[in-house]
Amino acid sequence: MSVAALLAGFAALPPPEGSLAAWAARVGTPDGDFPLIGAGTRAETYVALHWNGERCASLGPAVGPTLVGLAVGAAHGRSVAELAAAVDAGLAAAAGLSAPTVPVSTGVLTATVCAARLAGVPDGELPALLDLAASLMLIGPPGVAPGHDPAAAWLALRAWDAGITGMPGGLAHTLAVVADGLPDRSGAVAAPAAAPPQPVATAPVRAEQTATPVQAEQTATP
Repeated sequence: MSVAALLAGFAALPPPEGSLAAWAARVGTPDGDFPLIGAGTRAETYVALHWNGERCASLGPAVGPTLVGLAVGAAHGRSVAELAAAVDAGLAAAAGLSAPTVPVSTGVLTATVCAARLAGVPDGELPALLDLAASLMLIGPPGVAPGHDPAAAWLALRAWDAGITGMPGGLAHTLAVVADGLPDRSGAVAAPAAAPPQPVATAPVRAEQTATPVQAEQTATP
């Protein structure tokens, strides 16, 4: 489905009902940053992307990158044509990934490529951004949290802008692990008592960043 057709599909959705309507009533606010499609209200971008991803999931795999593309594109003054090109780039990148044995939300990567294009992230920095986005992928049955993909992509870009980076090679490592399947621990013997926990290092930052690293959840606030 083209982006133009998808946008028309968004506009044709009926008002939300049931749990979606209750969710919108709980998080909606007239001065929110991003619309809750068809609900007549808005919400903070990260929350709105979760909600809209859930609401629009039936319209196909381009929903995630299109939603985050609308949020990022609006902030950078991008056109519908630029949005469409960015969505195509995201879908093409996902098509080049080998299908993992264990379901994993590679849609986060699709949406992140789209967001990066619209935000003007240099091509040379995209692999490092995807390493960061890989740390936000979910492992589990597909379709359980369809709004996670665009919301995680938006969060990855915000964290990147704040100077946070992921583990170098994190994307390749994550995909390699899930490609072989997760180990069967059903018959595993209980492990001995663990050693006392050690302090966890903070996430590395890019060289130009001198401020204290921002926690990932803080970057979700515009």
